[in-house]
Amino acid sequence: MSFRRYFLGRIFERAYRGTRIGYTAVSVWLRYKFPRWWDAYRGRDPDERDMTQIHQRNADQIYATAVSLRGMMVKMCQVIGTRSDIFPPQYVKTLSQCHDALPPRDIDTIRSVIEEDFARPIAEIFTDIEPTPIAAASLAQVHGATLTDGRKVAVKVQYPDIEHIIRTDLTVSRRVAAIYSRFDRNPMDFLPLLDELQRHLRMELDFRREVESAERIRELFKNDPTVVIPSIYPEYSTRRVITMEYVRGVKVNDKKALETAGVQMQGYMTRLMRIFNRMILAYGFFHADPHPGNILVNPDADGRPVFTLLDFGLAKQLPEGFGLGIFELMFSMMTFNETAMLRAFDELGFETQTGEKETYLAIARRMISRSESGTFQGEFTEEMTDGMFDAIRENPVVTVPTDFVLVARAFALLSGIAHSLDQRANALDALGPG
Repeated sequence: MSFRRYFLGRIFERAYRGTRIGYTAVSVWLRYKFPRWWDAYRGRDPDERDMTQIHQRNADQIYATAVSLRGMMVKMCQVIGTRSDIFPPQYVKTLSQCHDALPPRDIDTIRSVIEEDFARPIAEIFTDIEPTPIAAASLAQVHGATLTDGRKVAVKVQYPDIEHIIRTDLTVSRRVAAIYSRFDRNPMDFLPLLDELQRHLRMELDFRREVESAERIRELFKNDPTVVIPSIYPEYSTRRVITMEYVRGVKVNDKKALETAGVQMQGYMTRLMRIFNRMILAYGFFHADPHPGNILVNPDADGRPVFTLLDFGLAKQLPEGFGLGIFELMFSMMTFNETAMLRAFDELGFETQTGEKETYLAIARRMISRSESGTFQGEFTEEMTDGMFDAIRENPVVTVPTDFVLVARAFALLSGIAHSLDQRANALDALGPG
């Protein structure tokens, strides 16, 4: 390909992506503004309008744009899908689908990245690489392959143009956010969200960090035979390629397949919750994305479940003392000890606009009211976390720690896994030794 053709292609791509992002942003903004203008013209209170359908239409359009453009737009949707404290439930539910499978790139594109990073023909590394990927995501996709020494591996390969796409999308998104702030009298400040996204992407684009996170969690569980972290082969890994042990297993929430495989289901979720309790409450470093596609299960010789954790791009270091704060919050909510509850919110880094801490009690009450029994018994269900974040959006909470949002989301994902198996994901029940 000539330089001129390559250069023109980049210009066209930048213009196309900018136009799609801009069009989506304007459509979303006008979909909110026209009803408010109409209500004001008719002398009605715009705040009394039910926005559910508008939220859903906007979320659907953003999702369609993200799946079409991929890259940073998908990552932005994934971030929004975790921020129940900021965005309405329609956004969170719709955009969190971006964690599911995306259309894959062709195998020739993947081959070109591998050969470029290793500076040699792919046949000198792999005797075979499966053309159909095991999984495809926003930044990379995973293929089964066989090393020249016969070992079966999984190869995670970053898309070749992803850094350029992300730079383009971030630039456009910042411009859109600036224009939006100028034209809206009560704008939502999107720049902190873009800053957070940029920090995450900078880390995720360097696969060497993901390798370090995997090795760190492997070290934490080195004496626990119920936790498997696939071996990574550093000599076949680079900044854009990770080659790891190929591990087979049953999806963590596939009840029928688990029973067929002979996995012991009694105490199943308690065992899984104990793994995440140890990471969050004790170790302070955890796998922050336990959706069903990232956990495989195999039975040991006695039928007990052995959990394989995959994809450490969202592994997270928690602040010192954070685990104790989470434990104190859970225990105080179970006993409704208001003094301990207020102290836990403070320790976790919550802040209010006025400094009025009674707001925290209102948030906790809303959360507890969404539980099936009307009391907190140790499980952060999706309904309870939705209740908490509904209350947060309605109250003058200025700072909700990102770490807390990620932990609450992780517990909610685990609760979803549990309910699909007719079990419970009770974090307090899982505090004891295995």
